[in-house]
Amino acid sequence: MDKDKVGALIDGVYAIALTLLVLELPNPEATTGVRELIQESSRLLMDYALAFIILFAFWYNQRRINDLVISHRRITLWLNGLTLMMVCLLPFTTTLLYNFGQQKSWLGQFNQAAVVDLIFIAVCLSIDGLIHLILAVIHHSQSYSQEHHQKVAQVVQSRRIATMVLIVAMFASFALPIPNRTSLVIIPLILMFEVEVAGHLSKAWRRLRKNNL
Repeated sequence: MDKDKVGALIDGVYAIALTLLVLELPNPEATTGVRELIQESSRLLMDYALAFIILFAFWYNQRRINDLVISHRRITLWLNGLTLMMVCLLPFTTTLLYNFGQQKSWLGQFNQAAVVDLIFIAVCLSIDGLIHLILAVIHHSQSYSQEHHQKVAQVVQSRRIATMVLIVAMFASFALPIPNRTSLVIIPLILMFEVEVAGHLSKAWRRLRKNNL
């Protein structure tokens, strides 16, 4: 299938999902005081910004991989479809964040907020994992033009390192007894600066190996 048609579908699904994030914001109650309203609004807006940046980062990765492809095979077409299916779940999981954002969740107290975090993390990791599968299939089958060979290799490396850091950051949030949303702020930062994070870690690893030798 032509990659432009898949790209248009990717853009459309992400645009709807990003819009749903703000539509899912709960309306404040009429009896809420000014101080409580400000506190509640700031918490909800932080959750909204968190989910928006994560979704935008996933769109960027899925779109840039799609742009490298010459044309889609059946397997990459279905993998893109499965990825978009999980993307559509993210607004729902964000609604859970809206409702349980002030509770604390950590390893010593597995409560309702911890379940919400696990659901949110599971959806995020599913999307990230499926994007990895798309990239792996494209890389293995060489479904890209030769002029993009080096770029594909760079994307594979940066995605791999960023995902490892992402997994550690997500599950490390349960090791500390702090408000669950505070610890998840690290996620969009890693996704936004994926290339820089991967580059610095690669340099540090090479320097470490060189010192050991």
